[in-house]
Amino acid sequence: MSILDPVWTSLLYLIAAVFFILALRGLSSPRTARRGNLVGAAGALIAVVTVFLSARLENIPWILAAIAVGSAVAAPVARRVKMTQMPQLVALFNGVGGGAAALVALLELSHAGDPWMRLAIVFTLLVGAVSFAGSGVTFAKLQELMTTRPVLFPASPW
Repeated sequence: MSILDPVWTSLLYLIAAVFFILALRGLSSPRTARRGNLVGAAGALIAVVTVFLSARLENIPWILAAIAVGSAVAAPVARRVKMTQMPQLVALFNGVGGGAAALVALLELSHAGDPWMRLAIVFTLLVGAVSFAGSGVTFAKLQELMTTRPVLFPASPW
């Protein structure tokens, strides 16, 4: 049983999407970046609250625990990072997001019966895994843990 009517759910998701778009616009300039971050955070809050109010969720304690652990780890790291290390932090956060998307897709794959839904889930799994791996390589290169030169495969003609 959901608390929100489907029309209200759709409207709130639309509002959250508009907030995300406005946040990207705000992040395009150092002068408006702080406001862009706040608008993006408000959009994320609207989206998360909408999910909690519009869907019949199972395992709510696990979901809340994951949010708490993620916040407890990410907030201090984000506060202590130096400005010169910001690209590495962004790479790590993007990688964690991609990894989370891949894990959720992997868990949902067994529940999808419709072939088109399975295809969408496999695509999400692929994009999340590539994002996780690519962000890991980006972090390692920026942190100078691996070479910044292009990595070539032995049999590659290029």
